[in-house]
Amino acid sequence: MLDKHKHNIILLEIILGYIVYIFLITQSTFSLAIIWMMFVVYVWLLSSLYLKEYTFNYFLYIISISGIILSISFFFIQGIEELPFPKGALMFHSEGIAKAVFIFFICTIPTLLVKNNKPRAVIKKDAIINKINIKKEKWEEATADDLESGNYEPL
Repeated sequence: MLDKHKHNIILLEIILGYIVYIFLITQSTFSLAIIWMMFVVYVWLLSSLYLKEYTFNYFLYIISISGIILSISFFFIQGIEELPFPKGALMFHSEGIAKAVFIFFICTIPTLLVKNNKPRAVIKKDAIINKINIKKEKWEEATADDLESGNYEPL
């Protein structure tokens, strides 16, 4: 039964970790939320290795998604400040916005590189020669007598 639910257990683990992260960001400190995010990624990594569901691409996506969530949180915590007067006014801090954009940039680059890195096909001469030999083995060349008699099938 565990074999059927391996992937779901790991996915549920990461989703619950992100929900707790959102709770910690709203109810506690930003530092504790960052520590929780790192803990969730490590727990996901260990459990996916234990359940033999680990792939490098999934790990890269988890790191990227965590970094994007972290950068969005950092943007709203450090980059924007609500002012009391005039009502509803916002002040943008360039330093906080720059840090958030940098985190976003760093976390999205590996995903883009892996997604666009397609394996190139390597054509080997031996494989081409083997294909030609296989075709020759299946069909015989028509002799002059066969051509004159008309008892042959063209390809």
